[in-house]
Amino acid sequence: MQGGPVVTPASVTLRRASIEDAATLVAFASKAFTDTYRATDDPAEIADYVAEHLNAQAIAEVIRDRASIVLLAELGHRLVGYAVLKSAETPSCVAGTKPIELARFYLGEEFIGKGIGSSLMRLVQREALRLGARTLWLSVYDRNVRAVRFYERFGFAKVGGKEFLFGGRIYIDPVYSVALDDRNDRN
Repeated sequence: MQGGPVVTPASVTLRRASIEDAATLVAFASKAFTDTYRATDDPAEIADYVAEHLNAQAIAEVIRDRASIVLLAELGHRLVGYAVLKSAETPSCVAGTKPIELARFYLGEEFIGKGIGSSLMRLVQREALRLGARTLWLSVYDRNVRAVRFYERFGFAKVGGKEFLFGGRIYIDPVYSVALDDRNDRN
């Protein structure tokens, strides 16, 4: 069978991460970030970013952080995607009420386009609503066109920009936001 097994969103389990997931998440997050940006950025700069922000201590801190929630998408016992919701300082360009940040959202490269990202985004939106948020915002590298299109399908609209330090340079990443209500769960 070419392309591996057929994966449907229904075969994927979605859940909150625990500290026991940290080592698996480190490996997954590192590979997902590298795979996402390898065609657009310098490999050494990617490796430096991964070493600083996706190491065991950093991932454990995010999982333990009371201001963050890490959500996992699994196929059997295999991690296929993850997202991080974070109560953080909101850029002034985000005008919606009760905002929460979607700080990370990644799928394994081989699982993109199979509906898993949509399932994970619906879980993110439900969790944000459960936490009392009414606005979901994120920043995204504008050269990651596939991600931008995905977010736009879920109603995210560009509202401004914010600084992002990468490779010793400051970039202005576009900021997107979407109002949340019970209808978001139907995408």
